[in-house]
Amino acid sequence: MNDQTEMMMDNIGQFAKANINDIALKIEREGVSEDLYNSLIQQGLIGANLPAEMGGAGLDRTSYDAILFQLARASPSVAFHVFMNNSIILKILEKASKKDIIDRIVSGKIRLGLIPGNIIEGSSEKSNIIIEPSKMNIYIGTENASLIDGMPDLLKSKSLGLRGLKTDLFTSIKEGEKLLPYSDVEKIWNEASWDAAAIFLGISEGALEKAIEYTKVRKTFNFPLKDYEPVAFRLSELKSELEILKNTLFSDDSKEQMGMMLKTISAEFARRATKYALQFHGGYGYLEDFGVEKFYRDAVALNALMFRPILDKRTLAASIYGEKSGYL
Repeated sequence: MNDQTEMMMDNIGQFAKANINDIALKIEREGVSEDLYNSLIQQGLIGANLPAEMGGAGLDRTSYDAILFQLARASPSVAFHVFMNNSIILKILEKASKKDIIDRIVSGKIRLGLIPGNIIEGSSEKSNIIIEPSKMNIYIGTENASLIDGMPDLLKSKSLGLRGLKTDLFTSIKEGEKLLPYSDVEKIWNEASWDAAAIFLGISEGALEKAIEYTKVRKTFNFPLKDYEPVAFRLSELKSELEILKNTLFSDDSKEQMGMMLKTISAEFARRATKYALQFHGGYGYLEDFGVEKFYRDAVALNALMFRPILDKRTLAASIYGEKSGYL
């Protein structure tokens, strides 16, 4: 980890401690507040990885991923919101030369709407980024509005994951401006693999930290849970895997292929690590107040949103074989 990345880890860790940790449960129940969103803007976290000439902070890959990692440790919903802004939407607008819209997003004049579901799926040439002119909300979706009509009604019920993104962020697409062809959007999505991995690993660390602390104090038969081999050995193994994956995340490597490899492994690891963290809390783990169940829910939800099992694995296979593979 270089000095800039290490400094970013410390700074965002302090930011999360001051602005997110104490209201993490409130975020789950009420969503990302206007005050918190404004704090993200003021800290320069929206536009963090955009080049300076486009109005961003121009952070390198590892420093930006340190932001996502630390935010995900505290609130996966906040991390995903920052990810969608920076890694996907602003990158699409940058490639489409929409600097006027970028300026309004980075300054906080436009707050983005997000649509759940697989961001890019299949190979339809109609997949694109859409701007709703009336509200200046920006969406990743398809040209066919029927795919998302009715989604706000669905989200009025308690969602399984990413509860910090509430229904006021969603709306249906009526009309929009197509900015990029599918192939360009797909490339941007693949380039964001490192960033997706950062969120998966941040979620994993947040969950494991809670499990380790809980098993130090929770006793059964007069012994803390940490004294039992199945508990101590499993959490130690998971922590070891996490540290190895973090070393890859914060290495100087930025190759797209390595990012796709790391995302694939980190997505599976996040599901596994958060499941054990939840289980080692026993029945208490299912209570929102303990703050561990959200990591499991969000790890599963983000697997659906950010990891496309067939398409991503097929893309990875093609990069390894050097030709089209895994399609039969």
